Amino acid sequence: MVEYIFSLIIIASILFGLLLPQISVLWGDYLNPFLAILMFFSTLKLERKFIKVKKEQIVSLLLFVLLLLPLLSIPFKLLGAMTFIGVLVAFSSPSAAATAFFVSFLNGDIALALLISFLSSLLSLATLPLTIQFLAGESVFVDASKIIVLLIQVIALPIILALFTKKFLKGVADWVNRHRNHQLAFVFLLGSGIIGRSYPIIAGNEVQLLQLTFLILLALLFGGLLAYFFGSRYGRKSAVTFFIATSVKNAMLSFAVVVELFGIAAALPMVANLLAQLLLMVFLEVFGNQALALFQSSAKTR
Repeated sequence: MVEYIFSLIIIASILFGLLLPQISVLWGDYLNPFLAILMFFSTLKLERKFIKVKKEQIVSLLLFVLLLLPLLSIPFKLLGAMTFIGVLVAFSSPSAAATAFFVSFLNGDIALALLISFLSSLLSLATLPLTIQFLAGESVFVDASKIIVLLIQVIALPIILALFTKKFLKGVADWVNRHRNHQLAFVFLLGSGIIGRSYPIIAGNEVQLLQLTFLILLALLFGGLLAYFFGSRYGRKSAVTFFIATSVKNAMLSFAVVVELFGIAAALPMVANLLAQLLLMVFLEVFGNQALALFQSSAKTR
């Protein structure tokens, strides 16, 4: 097995999307099915029941996802109104549907990730417009039907199908889990496809995109590390889940909201946010264990 294959696939998807957008855009209309497939794969690896997840963990993580990260968008006001609006919407969105897959591949708490993806998406019907109104003074209408369809198609149905497969088709579930590296093909298609669809926004704004990606990466890293260290009190699996669920947001939902309400001028932060999220997963795979070990050793010396 190639070490850090997860990170290599993510980097490859970014490069492919940026360098060959005319190809990666070809599967840009199939992003939701890709997300549903990743949700199915992650649920197949579920080892504990949802009812065993502590309520304290759920509430704490929801606060990180829906409260802490939106607050980290405030410094982006210095970069202009449209940039701030874009980052605010991105940071205020619920955890991504791909969160559970990233968590499963990076050995986090899958049950907690599935619950947070579902609950944060449901709560975002209220929290997303309220957060934008409070921090930006903009009234926002969030199409509830889009979120509900997302919940059903990308989260609920794949979970139900996977649980059915685990119970009645155990051989199939075991075979899929044994070949989990093959599942990364859908991560590649998802990452490159989103970038390919976004390339018209990227073209001509490469320098600004690079700068914005770096700044968003720092903000997400800060929020993710705070969540990671807080979640470490529940163990490494929870720490990984806290990091991913906090920093990996629903990019497609935020993109749709921003473009519909504020136009294409505010969309560049969406692309930068997506790139930053993918790069964060590389950071977590490569440095996650070292970060937790450092934190635990420093805690023992106090």
